Amino acid sequence: MEREEALKFANSLILLSKLLTKIEDRFFVQKLHEKLLDLIFAFSERRTAPLSMSHNVAAQNLLNSINNLLDYLEYLAHISKNNTTPLLSAQRNLLKFKLYILRHNHQKKPTAERVVETVNPVFAPKTRTVQQIPKSDSNKEKIFHFIKKYPDTRTRDIVSEFSALSGRTVKRNLKELTDEGFLQKRTDSGAVYYTCG
Repeated sequence: MEREEALKFANSLILLSKLLTKIEDRFFVQKLHEKLLDLIFAFSERRTAPLSMSHNVAAQNLLNSINNLLDYLEYLAHISKNNTTPLLSAQRNLLKFKLYILRHNHQKKPTAERVVETVNPVFAPKTRTVQQIPKSDSNKEKIFHFIKKYPDTRTRDIVSEFSALSGRTVKRNLKELTDEGFLQKRTDSGAVYYTCG
């Protein structure tokens, strides 16, 4: 299984490297290069996960890195006026790699952990290390740090603070941060407040 995962990763790297040579704008090349490095670091972190962090955290970091790359490739496809075949090939291969990770990460969960989650997911402990703070998505990171600095923040406060983000994006990021256990949501007289979890 590890060999198959390494092959899927290598194929993704090869296609992304080919795509990197086809992009002419230096800004876009630099952004893709950064996201490619994030993917490489997340993959190597996953390979050494027993030494540094839990397997699930390492897999989630890898999935976050893949999702960021897929979002960026989608953006490049949207603005591209040229041949998008290398771009679409890289996207397809990354999606296959992501699917492989999702399938095999679920199978590798320890039995005891799976029982705790199915019996009572509300009371399952939500422990976090420093490495788990959302860092792969800059919007989520900004929102998290803003709420950390100003507890009991409302959605409208975040939307006004980050005027470049739409209300929909802010709400999606808040939901993801809450679902991942980074934030706690509190309702008081119909108003929703967020604090760090």
